[in-house]
Amino acid sequence: MATEQQIPNQTRRGIFFAVGAFGIWGLNPLYFRLIRQVSAPEIIAHRVIWMVILMLLAVAAMRRFPVLLGFMRNPRTMALLAVTAILIAINWLTFTWAVTHEHVLDTSMGYFINPLANVFLGMIFLGERLRPGQILSVTLAGAGVVYMIIQHGTLPWIAIVLPISFGLYGLLRKQIEVDSINGLLIEAIILSPLAIAYLIYLGATSEIIFLQESWGTRLLITFCGPITIAPLVLFASCVRRIPLSTVGIIQYLAPSTTFLLGVFAFREPFDAVQLTTFACIWCSLIIFTTEGILHNRSESRKQPELSYTTD
Repeated sequence: MATEQQIPNQTRRGIFFAVGAFGIWGLNPLYFRLIRQVSAPEIIAHRVIWMVILMLLAVAAMRRFPVLLGFMRNPRTMALLAVTAILIAINWLTFTWAVTHEHVLDTSMGYFINPLANVFLGMIFLGERLRPGQILSVTLAGAGVVYMIIQHGTLPWIAIVLPISFGLYGLLRKQIEVDSINGLLIEAIILSPLAIAYLIYLGATSEIIFLQESWGTRLLITFCGPITIAPLVLFASCVRRIPLSTVGIIQYLAPSTTFLLGVFAFREPFDAVQLTTFACIWCSLIIFTTEGILHNRSESRKQPELSYTTD
């Protein structure tokens, strides 16, 4: 059991880890813009391969291969992780393509919508009943997106694919008895044959950018692995130390940072229609977050106090 002095320390560390995780995710567009001459599929292929290499080295160093192999011997686990691997690949590919093709604001919109998409998917697939505040927030965000579709005449597919793919990914991962690190490694292993085959194809057709660029660019491409793993490790550390309600608030740091980059750093077009849509989404998130905090406080008063523990 943690002492009274340890609890604030754990909270501070948890907040630090959360800010680190969502800060890295928010700044990701800066990194991917540095290698924008590389196609999105090639970036994802390198991302998968370097993730596998680095995470296998980490597993070997920690002597955790028996645990990894135990998960891989479970047919149900492997089948579900195959599906989540496809979903996370779709998410990565969409995000990378968007960032390297002047659609950073669309990615920001997508990740602002993500918490609302999770609630919507929970209602559809898990039969969860929405509270009035949740219904209002989801409806308001949906109205903003519909307004954009009507005014611009196009579907903001990036802002829809990102939260839906990641929401389904999270929904399925909750059904799998595997920790985040081993789960991510197995997903990368599942995707690695496709990644290797694609790079071989690019090499055979002389279209592989990795071999044509400077060593500096090659190093940046190699860092696709660490930049994927680092925020996930920080996120796993933060959720063990601070309440999920706190994590839920800090998570808006990522799309907020991406939004500021899109408007002020990359100078992407931002008209009155987009402003109206974002305003609807921001208002819906204020309602969603406030309602969630009040609901959790109400529920906690109904339950006996629990002591804190540290890992």
